[in-house]
Amino acid sequence: MGGLVHFVGKEGLAASANLEQFILHAKVNTPFNNIKWEDNSWNLTSFNIGKSQGKRKKIAHFKSLRDPSGSKSIVEIPFSLPFLEFTKAAFSEIMRRFQLQEFKRFLYAMQAIEQALLNAGKQVCVTELDANILDDAADLLKDRFADAWSVGRSLERLVTQIISPAKLTKVLIVWVSPIPYKQPVRSDRVAPKNNDKVVSRLPTVQSILDLAEIHHTSDHIPDRVVTSFVTLAMFAPSRGSEILSLPINCIRHVEGDDGLMMGIAWDPAKGGQPLTKFAASETFEALAQDTVKFLKDLGAPARKAALWYAEHPGQLYLPEGTEHLRGKPLTLFEISKILGRSTQMPAGHAARFGLIPTEEKTNEMSRSGYPHRQWVRLYDFVALENLVLAKLPEIFPILDGSTGLKWHEALFVLPEHVLSPSHDTHTNVPTVLSTNQMNHQLGNNPNGNTIFTRHGKAQRDGSPTAITTHGFRHLLNTLAQSKHLSESLIAFWSGRKSVKQNEWYDHVPQEAFIQAYLKLGDNVGELSSGEALSNKVQGLIASHGLTEHQAMAIELGAISVTRFGLCKHDYALTPCPLDKDCSNCSEHVFVKGDERHRKEAEFQCNIHAKAVSAATEALANGEPGAARWLKQNQPRMERWALVLEKMNDSSIAEGTMITLPPPEHTQSKTGLAHAVRMVATEMDQRAEADPADDIDNALVSMEFF
Repeated sequence: MGGLVHFVGKEGLAASANLEQFILHAKVNTPFNNIKWEDNSWNLTSFNIGKSQGKRKKIAHFKSLRDPSGSKSIVEIPFSLPFLEFTKAAFSEIMRRFQLQEFKRFLYAMQAIEQALLNAGKQVCVTELDANILDDAADLLKDRFADAWSVGRSLERLVTQIISPAKLTKVLIVWVSPIPYKQPVRSDRVAPKNNDKVVSRLPTVQSILDLAEIHHTSDHIPDRVVTSFVTLAMFAPSRGSEILSLPINCIRHVEGDDGLMMGIAWDPAKGGQPLTKFAASETFEALAQDTVKFLKDLGAPARKAALWYAEHPGQLYLPEGTEHLRGKPLTLFEISKILGRSTQMPAGHAARFGLIPTEEKTNEMSRSGYPHRQWVRLYDFVALENLVLAKLPEIFPILDGSTGLKWHEALFVLPEHVLSPSHDTHTNVPTVLSTNQMNHQLGNNPNGNTIFTRHGKAQRDGSPTAITTHGFRHLLNTLAQSKHLSESLIAFWSGRKSVKQNEWYDHVPQEAFIQAYLKLGDNVGELSSGEALSNKVQGLIASHGLTEHQAMAIELGAISVTRFGLCKHDYALTPCPLDKDCSNCSEHVFVKGDERHRKEAEFQCNIHAKAVSAATEALANGEPGAARWLKQNQPRMERWALVLEKMNDSSIAEGTMITLPPPEHTQSKTGLAHAVRMVATEMDQRAEADPADDIDNALVSMEFF
């Protein structure tokens, strides 16, 4: 059977006649089976089921821009007639031809057209449309939306693909949207122009640590479900809908060069090819497998019920041991067992649940749940059945339209009320989770009851912590692009009983943390600096009016790793003026608590101590050159001894970055050149002395040798 043809207007007919035929064509060929054309709200939930759609409804509202209801799912002021009939016909044709998941932009475009016609004082009919009205409509969209390009494109497509081919206007319209394309600001860019705005959208490292601690210490089921979602979100950059539509058999194993590798099979949300994302470490392999097992076990009763409802539509699922109760009046004790409650439903809650009492009572103690009650009331079975069946959406058993995944096959089909700390969980009533529910649990909750507030977690300034499900994806993208911290963040989820027992420096190399500090700004946290470095930072703050973070970022500059510690010299500007003489350089940084830095300080201190001891002995024996050798190595030994002293100083906090004060006499090549010029000047003034002796004595006195 051939496809339906698109409506094309006839040249000889007036615009009004073509409009009449267009509306008739759209009514006959509408792709929607369960709508009434006369209604001003169309339920499109079962049309082109989307990615992880679950219980989400899709409603198209034909309401004017003047409608005061805002985002409410009602229509107070519909489009004006005859424009209303055109909007329904055009919308029906758009959905039939393009099979859209996101359709609201076309409704926004139609709202702008209607309002532009009203503002121009014209009849509110598409036949009155011209280029000037479309320009006015584009201006309305620009005023309404911060980024109006996509809505402007929908307006342009409405004209070029629907209105013009159908010849619905009195004059032919050739129109292009004047709204320019503007690249959207993404939070997975490294070092963007407006870095502060971007990094503010990323989750802070402290919030990741807080979630890790909750994951390994809390036995509260809502907490475990949320942190299980976060674990999978941190496994690899993924969208929330992709995680919530994972199948229960998502674990994959592949034989690689280093043995068996574990990964998770994903189905991308925006048309990408299915792929397997592999674990970044063995510890994350184990963590991800434990997480999947936890969710499988938690949701097993709910999935069993979902399978029943898929195979027996219209019939209430009765768990094992209650099958004989089908169609009979029930006690609250029996209803609680059918629902899978851990406690019996109180009699006062029966009406709240929509249960209907019958005239019957029973005195069978085995049915009452109360051994000392003489009788208990019975409730209507059909009312309970209708109550539970009404919780299933109209697209059941399909959860994900892009893959055909069914409820009983999905990892995140879980018992009802599993995320509600104040409700008794119904283990035999299946439900699906949405990204909005996860966002609420992660802090975007108007009521303030989140996983962070339940555990007293907040930002450093005391403000509430809030993360979006998409933030983890952007964080991993940012870290991957900067080539730092991805392995270290995974280590935070390595399964330790309490993250409080592990400071960040145990897992994250300080140079990586500094790079993240420069890339992610305030999201990482403040760096602790000691003495000379702190004084330099405070000087920058005072002289340039900077924040502490800005001053620290300037002072840190480009970090390079050396065997002696961290070097913050910018090699793009000049070569190193103190080759391998890091202890005498004010750009050298070591970190309190870093074992590598402590061992190097011990090594250097011992070497120079032996050199000083040998030079001292040689000086006592009158060996030539010993004094110069001693003058060169004595200060170095003292500098490395000072480094070691600070590394062992218990009053200095672990993780503090320390720079030694500048030496009295610089050893840089620039300083040497300056000293030679000084010597040359003195030689001109003392021509009678031996020049070689003058140079030698001057440089020795200035401690260059």
